Amino acid sequence: MCTNKQIFTQNISNLAYATLLQWKRCIPTSLIIWKLTLFFAMGFFLNAMAIAKENHDKSHLQIDFTDHTHVHSMKQEWIDKKIKYEEGMESSDLVISLGQQTYHALHDMIEKLAKRRNLNVIVHSGSCGKTSKKLRRKSIDIGAYCCPPMKGDRLPGLEFHTVGIAPLAFLVNPSNALDNLSSDDALAIYNGTYIKWSEVPSGNKKTLLDELIKPVIRLHCKKRPGHWKSFIESEDKMSTRLYEVGITPDLINIVASDEKAIGIETVMMKDIFKKNRTLKVLKVNGHKPDDVNPLLKGEYPAYRTFNLTTWTSKGKNRKLAKDFVKEIIEYVNSTPKTGFVSPKQLKDAGWKFHKNELIANPQGFFETHKH
Repeated sequence: MCTNKQIFTQNISNLAYATLLQWKRCIPTSLIIWKLTLFFAMGFFLNAMAIAKENHDKSHLQIDFTDHTHVHSMKQEWIDKKIKYEEGMESSDLVISLGQQTYHALHDMIEKLAKRRNLNVIVHSGSCGKTSKKLRRKSIDIGAYCCPPMKGDRLPGLEFHTVGIAPLAFLVNPSNALDNLSSDDALAIYNGTYIKWSEVPSGNKKTLLDELIKPVIRLHCKKRPGHWKSFIESEDKMSTRLYEVGITPDLINIVASDEKAIGIETVMMKDIFKKNRTLKVLKVNGHKPDDVNPLLKGEYPAYRTFNLTTWTSKGKNRKLAKDFVKEIIEYVNSTPKTGFVSPKQLKDAGWKFHKNELIANPQGFFETHKH
């Protein structure tokens, strides 16, 4: 029999039950059928909650991307402004600002391409921050980012073209007997949950004893998604014992010379700056960072995303810049040893693209980043 009794609950676990009791008012049914309905509905609700939690946990270990449809608001005066090179570069056909890794990976190829086309192309080595400033000044044709763009990077008339991704390796001193980290171990080391190497479940306690862990990191692009944020949310959640460096060579030097240290960098950058020093590359969740298959499946938790930008606004260099970027991407797609997992490999493995920009991993996770 239907009843007018009001159902109230004091916690969220009873919300589904209360909702079903309200629904019962309008559906005459026997007590047995009602109990069975409630039993299966509660089972469905709890299962849905478990799936949502599992997906949230997985997404925490995946790179987040900003909304690719967002366009940052700029004054009309800026929108109407034409590209103007910095002093001394006025006669150039193209001006390109690359990052640390893209410069090492692509500089020679770009020089050969410019020579083949008989063009005067100026290439700068910089960082995401320098690229951002030059794009806002409209002083370059092509800019490079080693991260997915934050909202403020998505300027009117700017397009992003993903060159590839590169896994981030966890590096330790060769004397460290550790061979593998779980994602949880990596997070616990860098958020300060594990203070000593003997606390790491997969560590060699006899060798490291009670030595304090020295987590080293280059906290570049703090406001952009991706990179080290693939496994820890923000700088605020890092260990108070974190040792921060400004450049990759310093990170390599510390890890190579200090048996207590652990650092994060791409394999390519490690190889470029190690010189005659030796570092040990750890597996993560049993996977080597240079093993492409786990990365393509979304099973390797930390990587960088590399993008090049071009302008959509009219101008003599617009088509030339897009042609250059197109040839660079074709070069990465056809050259195995660039240090990147190519756009073609990513697309074939089900990663999500909008036009030429990578916007989500194989599971489709992407978070609208707040910056």
